Amino acid sequence: MLSTGEYVTEAGSTLTVARPGSSLVWFDWVEEEACFDCKAEPYDDDGYLVWHCNECGGGKAKLKPST
Repeated sequence: MLSTGEYVTEAGSTLTVARPGSSLVWFDWVEEEACFDCKAEPYDDDGYLVWHCNECGGGKAKLKPST
């Protein structure tokens, strides 16, 4: 589980964890090479931003603390 703070993927999508169970995602479909049907999840237990899609199969990207 990620602690409170700001996180970013290598492609530039961002995640803000306000408190456990409360987060905000800004998902960059183009840079993450996802299609517009993808649905982003805040993050998984391994620290990845995850997106699901029936069209393209979805994907995931490692989150790292924002500087």
